Amino acid sequence: MERFHACARLCAVFILAAGTAGVVAAGERVLQVPYGSGELILVPDGAGARLDFPGGRRLALPLPAGSELTSVAAAGSDWVAAGSFTAEDGRQRLLLLAGDERHAHLLTAPPGQSGRVRRTPVVLVDGGRLAGLAWLEGDGLRSLAVAVADARDDGGWRRPVWVSAPGPGSQLGLSGTVLADGSWLLAWSAFDGGDDEIVWSRRLGGSWLPAARVSADNAVPDITPSLTAAGPGALLAWSRYDGNDYRLMLARFAGGEWRDERVAGGAGTLFPTFNGDRDRPRLVYQAVAAGGWAADELDAEGRVVRRVDLPSARTDRPVVAAAGSELRLAWPTAGAAPAEER
Repeated sequence: MERFHACARLCAVFILAAGTAGVVAAGERVLQVPYGSGELILVPDGAGARLDFPGGRRLALPLPAGSELTSVAAAGSDWVAAGSFTAEDGRQRLLLLAGDERHAHLLTAPPGQSGRVRRTPVVLVDGGRLAGLAWLEGDGLRSLAVAVADARDDGGWRRPVWVSAPGPGSQLGLSGTVLADGSWLLAWSAFDGGDDEIVWSRRLGGSWLPAARVSADNAVPDITPSLTAAGPGALLAWSRYDGNDYRLMLARFAGGEWRDERVAGGAGTLFPTFNGDRDRPRLVYQAVAAGGWAADELDAEGRVVRRVDLPSARTDRPVVAAAGSELRLAWPTAGAAPAEER
């Protein structure tokens, strides 16, 4: 049985089906991460993608048809990007690339694919090196589970392990980070038979904790989590349906538990994504009711240091940059100047 939740003036469609939860949003997926003294931006570009480096250099990334890159990270002076593509045998497989400002090359994907679908990989970097990869795997969108593999020093992968098996419905929206103490933290949305909940797991030593809810069980959808390291802990943002609208939520991971859960945005605040570093994480999200996008620069405990709004009807995510005391939002373009900026 399908249930549809529509928000006033909402320019996205949320489909919550029995055993499946999904988000369909217009626009392209732009990714942004710290790189050296600036920002590395991954931009969908025609049939492929490109990387925009600090200083203005750009690198084209030709991709197989139907590819989507969902994660990028700096690894020392290099970068690693990950996504998925549909192979000739009809299976959705992982796509991994790495390189520097001038060159890109393919990386071998973790072995042992058992499901027909592998998607939403998350690159995990520790101490400037590629440490691991997390992704969703299953035979379809209704049966995805969470898998992780450690990177080996020789460029290969250790045998994948399952962090969370398929539940009563799908698991989506995987996000992850490496904490200051070297432990790995993952968060994702999981359908529990009634609605979607945000769940998490942490790897301590070589073992993963059992997946658990971030919040107390509720009867409304919690979707699209985004996770980032912040100080010694982490911050988690997601959107929760309140019966009329989706609103931005924020929680802080400290001392091995989630704390200070709170509403962090007004009606129609959606698609949160973190960028910035662990000392000054930045949260970009769509503010539908306000008619545009917003970005919050936070401290390590999730308090807002400064905020910028960008009114626009565009539904593709802008990037955020700090210029002195100002915070700016803009969209990457093929030209020298952004199409809109504030």
